[in-house]
Amino acid sequence: MAKETRFLRNTWNGKLSEQACEDVAQEAFMRVARKVAAAQLEPGVKIGAYLRTTSWNLSLDTLRAQKRTDLMDDTALVAAPNPESEDVDPLKELVRPAIEAMPLSRRRTVVQLQCQGLDDAQIAAALGIAPDRIHRDRYAAVSELRSELSKFIRDGHRKTRRAKKDR
Repeated sequence: MAKETRFLRNTWNGKLSEQACEDVAQEAFMRVARKVAAAQLEPGVKIGAYLRTTSWNLSLDTLRAQKRTDLMDDTALVAAPNPESEDVDPLKELVRPAIEAMPLSRRRTVVQLQCQGLDDAQIAAALGIAPDRIHRDRYAAVSELRSELSKFIRDGHRKTRRAKKDR
């Protein structure tokens, strides 16, 4: 256990606390022990290497969860529009509440980070996912927002599906 904890501390260079490294190592040991006890591992699997891979993957999951938590804390700092100011933007009054009403998911996080001015590469780095995934999440979020906000769009300006032309 001590060896695995030291490995994680050295690997992540202080990004994970010592307590987090111990927790990850213990969880990895427990998962591997359960698989060995249930005979779920193939014969010839090197238990030490399997344990190392398990602890590596769990530590990655822990770091990603910390990063998501930090990002969600940052998105809460976005100032709400001041209703008393003369320059009240109706889009901010409609769009921000619609974003806040979205389920707490990666789509909502992507839209909130984009509203803060981050580009796709920065959002992908912050969330630890591929840039093409950002595009898909944003597209799904915008579609969701469009359907939610459609009641505020005038009839002539709504996006509608076009009928196929007979040729």
